[in-house]
Amino acid sequence: MSRQVLLARPHPFIVSEMKPWLEQGGYSVQRPDNVSDLASHARASVGAVISLAVSSSITAGAADVLKIVRQANPSLPILFAALRPYAQIRPEIERLLQGLGIAGTVAGTDQGAGSPFLGGGRTFLYVSKDDLSDAARSSKARTLLVKHFV
Repeated sequence: MSRQVLLARPHPFIVSEMKPWLEQGGYSVQRPDNVSDLASHARASVGAVISLAVSSSITAGAADVLKIVRQANPSLPILFAALRPYAQIRPEIERLLQGLGIAGTVAGTDQGAGSPFLGGGRTFLYVSKDDLSDAARSSKARTLLVKHFV
């Protein structure tokens, strides 16, 4: 399988900062044109990035995008991304997962280092803008990404 990552719900931060970061890590990035493209791209990807921002070029919300991606590829590893720190966003992600009936763990770059569950459908990685802007945090996040998007 290719090392293609789906930017399932792109936002300007995702496109301007996450996309080059993923490409530097050796991944090719696929950005869908609309919601109807999500399922086919999800089946051909090693992972998906879902922005939690209010707006996106994909008109569906984060929960709807996650539902479409999971239906197309139930074991696809998911990375959530946003501007806020992990401690602030984690409860929001947990509510989103619970609302969809998905049991899972949300790991941030500081919490995920020892997780043996990265790379599966039950652990969700979170990366913030600050994780990418600091060299040490970016390196740590990339290590987790490689374990998650296998």
